[in-house]
Amino acid sequence: MTEPKTAEMLFKGNVRVADIESNNGGLGFSRSVERHLKETHKTNQVRMAPFHQSKNKQARILSNATWVMDHIYFPSDWRNRWPEFFKAMNEYQKEGKNKHDDAQDAITGVAEAIISAKKVSVGSKSKLGLR
Repeated sequence: MTEPKTAEMLFKGNVRVADIESNNGGLGFSRSVERHLKETHKTNQVRMAPFHQSKNKQARILSNATWVMDHIYFPSDWRNRWPEFFKAMNEYQKEGKNKHDDAQDAITGVAEAIISAKKVSVGSKSKLGLR
């Protein structure tokens, strides 16, 4: 169910690179999404970029939480558009057991990608011929 939906979203969103965590079946998921893109949407323009995440999930979420709250913005109607995501994001507890943490993990991954991209200095970009 999720593979065809993910392929559809990637296709409709004109995505060119999809970072997909390869832990716990993620590599198979990535391959399945790629197959759906080719068979259903007749495209090979999305490059699947599976990656292995070895860092502790809760530590990553907590250490990036302040940056996420300061820099990640959602539409004003996100509570209505994505109620399950909204609920998950607002019920995460620093202490105790969280039944679901996929929403926080995904947003943390976005934050880490942005922070990592910002670490490329202007000087090194110009050496690469980039502006």
